[in-house]
Amino acid sequence: MTFLAVRAALLAKPKTMRGWIFLSGVCATLLVSLLTIRQPVFFRFLDSKVYDTLLRSEYSGRGHAPDNPVIVDIDEQSLARFGQWPWPRYRVGLLVRKIQEQGAAGICLDMFFPEADRTSLNVVQEDIRREYGMQLDLRAIPAHLADNDAIFSEILAKGPFVLSYDFLFSGEGTTRGECPLHPLQTAIMGKPGAPATPAGLFQATGAVCSVPALSKAAPASGFFNVIPDADGVLRRVPLLIEFKGRLYPTLALATVLQSAGTGRPVLKVSPRGLESIVVGDTAIPVDSKANLLIRFHEKGKHFTTIPARDFLLDRVPRNRIEGRIVILGSSAAGLEKLHATPLTPALPGAEIHATIIDNILKKEFISRPYWAPGMELMAVLFCGVISALLMSWTRSILGLSLISLVGVGLWLASGWMLGSRGIFLSPLFPLVTLGCNFSLLTFIKYWREEQTVKTRNRELVVMQNFTIQCLAALTETRDSETGRHIERCQHYVRILCNQLATNPKFTDILDDETIDLLYRSASLHDIGKVGVPDSILLKPSTLSEDEYREMKKHTLYGREAIERAEHLYGKDVKDSFLQFGKVIAYSHHEKWNGSGYPEGLAGEDIPLFGRIMAVADVYDALICRRRYKPSFTHEESVEIISRNKGTHFDPLVVEAFLAVQDEFGNVARQLPDE
Repeated sequence: MTFLAVRAALLAKPKTMRGWIFLSGVCATLLVSLLTIRQPVFFRFLDSKVYDTLLRSEYSGRGHAPDNPVIVDIDEQSLARFGQWPWPRYRVGLLVRKIQEQGAAGICLDMFFPEADRTSLNVVQEDIRREYGMQLDLRAIPAHLADNDAIFSEILAKGPFVLSYDFLFSGEGTTRGECPLHPLQTAIMGKPGAPATPAGLFQATGAVCSVPALSKAAPASGFFNVIPDADGVLRRVPLLIEFKGRLYPTLALATVLQSAGTGRPVLKVSPRGLESIVVGDTAIPVDSKANLLIRFHEKGKHFTTIPARDFLLDRVPRNRIEGRIVILGSSAAGLEKLHATPLTPALPGAEIHATIIDNILKKEFISRPYWAPGMELMAVLFCGVISALLMSWTRSILGLSLISLVGVGLWLASGWMLGSRGIFLSPLFPLVTLGCNFSLLTFIKYWREEQTVKTRNRELVVMQNFTIQCLAALTETRDSETGRHIERCQHYVRILCNQLATNPKFTDILDDETIDLLYRSASLHDIGKVGVPDSILLKPSTLSEDEYREMKKHTLYGREAIERAEHLYGKDVKDSFLQFGKVIAYSHHEKWNGSGYPEGLAGEDIPLFGRIMAVADVYDALICRRRYKPSFTHEESVEIISRNKGTHFDPLVVEAFLAVQDEFGNVARQLPDE
């Protein structure tokens, strides 16, 4: 029963440890779950970078050259041919009329005209009259041709044109002058519990738009505001912004509605807020702020682009843009509006509007459904439990391999969902969970193993000391007359070593660990006496020459016994107390002048540990009574050792002995033979 109880106790300890590791993993998982719910700023930043990486890996190089929409670019060559910007409004009107005549389904102008055209003939006439006092005669000019804005307005009123404007927000100002806009007429489809109108949209405080003549003439308009994330990267755009209690569409959405002639879009609203904008049979997924995640195609420009000069010079084939949406913008330096995106550091605004239109027309979206946060939280809990179990029941290397496989699987699954389904499920927090659990639980396991190793080392030291004492006791059973000789010699050795350690010659040799090993191994110096016959070891009279020769073999017997132990355990005993014990047992009867045994070594050829033991052994032999001799006093023993300095003993060891002789005497008095 006792054996079974011990066995059960030993088996219970690992289980308990596994339980603690698993519980620690669960706690770490709950912490990450809380971060998943709260979404700290730093983790939102990391989440954005994860999104960018997935987007680049899934879409980079997969883009194509869509033929709808088409970008008409007022580029550097066009400006070189027709003059610097701004062009006279009649020229812009001529450009958009030529685009219309080519059969464009919709034309949006990624620019606005907030001031009257100062190149109009009536404006020039007034400037000359005011500044020079002269009257420019315009009677030969038709009245409608004297006003460039009137010319442009007339053109805008006759085609599927969409003007742009810029919303202002808190701190940016309010509407400057009259600003006729085109609010969006919508229908609301609300789920049970949803508000009557969507809440949480961006709220504009003002607007900057084209002059009233142009704004009123255009059949539609939309804002071209884009709102980058906190890191300056444009990943999403608001399709709707609220202004003075009404909803207004972005330029891209307004253009799609204008070109398709679609009726009122439908806003699907849930208790969580706006979910989608339905245009015809297309449901555009948005978040509660009406933001659409832009599905970029590839790095750089990829939409069909035609220079504006080609239209003005009638170089464009008639079927080139027929039935397509056209975006009029500029890539010229100083006119372009560049934005950083996940795929490129500088993308013109016209390309961004074109990408949004392309997403809507092809129904290719990136969405983040309402259930995405819940799914990510479940993934965090799953990864937390799995990683905690793996780290609890497997070795760290195997656990790392399996956790890495789970992490790679998560990343690939997120990429597949984004690329194939257009759904973004962030792997960030599940990966953080895996990383945290592996790091934390590995640390706990390492710390626990360190504690176990320390405990086992302490137990090993205890067992070593126990073994030494048993061996020493075995020696004493052969020669009970020596009493507490072994115990006293241990203390003598420690005292001598501590004193010698103050000598620079021995400082590096006699560190604390070495001194402790010498202290413990000193008890083995006479272990070889167990091999000496009792007739010799216990003889009460003087030994014969042959008997003394046999007696001297105890140094060999001691070394051989310890070497057999070393051979049995190999490297496990390297630099252990057995190594020290072997040296001491073999060499403590060598003399400084070479007259000792077993090898007749002289001077520093004798191991230091043997030279130290020699002084300790002889001192104790002198002060103690033996059957073959009387005891000497402490003073007599000190005098004998001092007298044999340089002959029997190492002079430096003797000097150390003389410095601590009183401590030797104290040990001898405190530990007398019983």
